[in-house]
Amino acid sequence: MADEIPFKKTPPKWRTIAAGIWTDILNDWSASFETSNRGTTALGVFIQDQTSQVLSVPFLKDKTPTTLAVDAAVNTRTLTLSPGHGAVVGDVLKLSEGLNFIQAEILVVAVNVITIDQPTSFAKVAGSPVVISTQNMLVDGSVTPEIFRVLPLPEQVVDVVSVILEIRGASGDIMDFSSFGSREELTNGCVLRINNGDNTFKNLFNFKSNSDFIGRGFDHAFLNAKTGNTIAGFTSRVTWGGQSKHGVVIRIDGNKGESLELIVQDNLLGVNTRFRLSTQGHEVQN
Repeated sequence: MADEIPFKKTPPKWRTIAAGIWTDILNDWSASFETSNRGTTALGVFIQDQTSQVLSVPFLKDKTPTTLAVDAAVNTRTLTLSPGHGAVVGDVLKLSEGLNFIQAEILVVAVNVITIDQPTSFAKVAGSPVVISTQNMLVDGSVTPEIFRVLPLPEQVVDVVSVILEIRGASGDIMDFSSFGSREELTNGCVLRINNGDNTFKNLFNFKSNSDFIGRGFDHAFLNAKTGNTIAGFTSRVTWGGQSKHGVVIRIDGNKGESLELIVQDNLLGVNTRFRLSTQGHEVQN
């Protein structure tokens, strides 16, 4: 059509005042701007994957700060903690060295000697701080809400791309849109929020049922006995990053004490056998 707006703008006359290679640079730069049929202008870009550290970590509630009683070598799965550590099987051991860290599940507790499910990636000397945490969200938060966090290390800045929910039930349990896992819909719900590190918060959403979480992200799967599973299961993912999603990520800055939090506001004991939440994302590329 004669009056149709061209896809690319005509190079402006002022650009020709510079001769030679500078004109060529301006030509290439201007050509990367494109105009839509609505008259809006955008800059064409090339998409390239980042090379920063990938992250996949659970929401945790810290239980007990303790220390190493014996030097821990790199690539070991056995560590000796100071007495009174309070660790039990299923807890998570957090150990860090600068921005390098591990969050390992505890498999065996033999008094003060514990075995974790992955090898250490760095050596630590006796006296180094260790934190024991839990990832089990099947807690009673009906009187005093229970808070689980994804908390970056100091000086670590993280972009959270997605959050993944996992709930398990006993054999024969049915999970559907109206239930929370395989139990009835919650009364108060679980709140996902950003802790700004200055005693202010940004609530993202509250979910009281499986369908509430699905409605935030759509990606989901029900794994009930009729599909050949020996246990019932429900998993779902809310993704923020990507143009087909929210188009943004959630940035959490360890320098500011920021964290991503889940608040459990009901009694979740009984019925379900597992309730966990984890994140996927990456450290911010320098």
